Amino acid sequence: MAKKVIIIGAGISGMSAGCYLQMNGFETEIFELHNQPGGLCTSWDRKGYHIDGCIHWLVGSRPGSGFYDAWNELIDMEKLEIYDHEVFFRFEDGKGNYINFYNNIDKLETELLEKAPEDKAVISDYIGAARKFSKLKMPLGKPRELYTLADGLSALVHFGPYLPLLNKWSKVSIASFAGRCKNPLLKKTLGNLFVPEMSVVFVMITTAWMHNKIAGYPVGGSLHFSRLIEKKYHELGGKIHYNSRIRKILTRKSDGKKLAHGVMNESAETFNADYVISAADGYNTLFEMLEGQFTDPNTRKFYEKELTFPSYFQLSLGINRVLETEASSLIFPLSAPVELEPGNIIRDISLRVHSFDPTLAPAGKTLLTAMITSNGEAYWSDLRMNDFRKYKAEKERITRELTEAMEVRLGPLALHLEMSDLSTPATVVRYTNNWKGSFEGWIMTPRLGLFRQLPMTLPGLEKFYMAGQWTAPGGGLPTALMCGRGVAQLICRKSGQKFTNRPVSV
Repeated sequence: MAKKVIIIGAGISGMSAGCYLQMNGFETEIFELHNQPGGLCTSWDRKGYHIDGCIHWLVGSRPGSGFYDAWNELIDMEKLEIYDHEVFFRFEDGKGNYINFYNNIDKLETELLEKAPEDKAVISDYIGAARKFSKLKMPLGKPRELYTLADGLSALVHFGPYLPLLNKWSKVSIASFAGRCKNPLLKKTLGNLFVPEMSVVFVMITTAWMHNKIAGYPVGGSLHFSRLIEKKYHELGGKIHYNSRIRKILTRKSDGKKLAHGVMNESAETFNADYVISAADGYNTLFEMLEGQFTDPNTRKFYEKELTFPSYFQLSLGINRVLETEASSLIFPLSAPVELEPGNIIRDISLRVHSFDPTLAPAGKTLLTAMITSNGEAYWSDLRMNDFRKYKAEKERITRELTEAMEVRLGPLALHLEMSDLSTPATVVRYTNNWKGSFEGWIMTPRLGLFRQLPMTLPGLEKFYMAGQWTAPGGGLPTALMCGRGVAQLICRKSGQKFTNRPVSV
């Protein structure tokens, strides 16, 4: 009889774990609080527009990366249409000056030196590192719990030529690196590469991936991508229970040890299993579903001290015209500052013009989206719960003010506006239960370094595993995939069987 595994969460990590476990002969069931798969890797429909909520680029989009090989185990990647952006983003100062941050390293170098020759040393550091990293092929790897001495030596040989650069730039934040610039336009451009607290090595490697065209955008959007993995999981015999929030992970004592043996849902129904995996929110798993019983000082320190990616608003606009622009991603000043929440006033906006994906808007029309960071999850969740009328009014105000403030750059948007939608940090919590409304878990800061991880097992609890962004700083879809794959490898070892990445019936 096949051993049973219950998985909490039908995000990319949970579904990946389910796929690999089904391939290895386990019987799995996933319990998901939302009514569809993907977690934050999702999309939604409004008035004929298909709003994308996640994927800006997919690492492993084409052959030449170990991530491609892993995605290809779950999806027929050859059938996935990939779009490669020429420009990562275009930064404008509102005075006619701009920098195109090209994805091609040679074009990027020419552009930066032309626009900011006084910062040749900074540019040389960035371009030199990106060129070096463009020759680095990332191996699939496996969970640290499975690493042997031979694995360590192999990794040392593989990463050896890159270790000096990895070590150097993993200790420097994006904000610190940008702060070296003399040219104010370049300083702002580099400062907007990603979350400012993150190690600059992350964006250097991203530029290398973009240059090699292995980090493109999958046409069809994020929910389409999640549905492909869901389809694979179902084909392998897995079951997903939607609208099924888990309240408690069941444990019992056996031979003096604590074992996980199932879960309890909101209706107090219980479901038993040989193993339990949580690919859900980390804080909720540890301190609510497990009541804080199975943590160690290192894990508690993470949740008390380490930085998480912020929460966010997503403004989405459907425009009844085609917007012609030099880049699919723009950063430019607003004509007037907009207060999003108390103490959070923005003066610039980062906008994606989704003309590159015809599936997101009707012909002749354009979807615009802007992801805007927020540290006000508690404010918005409280407002939504206790004063819904004001919550709706504030959403309408923000949408109106942002739309008006973008017209100085994009023209009379209101005349062509067919659809507007604003999700808030409260929306993120409502649909994914992510702690603080975070969009990717832990930030890979210089303090954490490049390869820091939290264990997938918990002290004092057997037959239980964690997977997903709360075990691996940096987050992202490849991390979610590899955590799901890794936890399946751990369970295979625990069960005394060899892991396979192909269905057992083949």
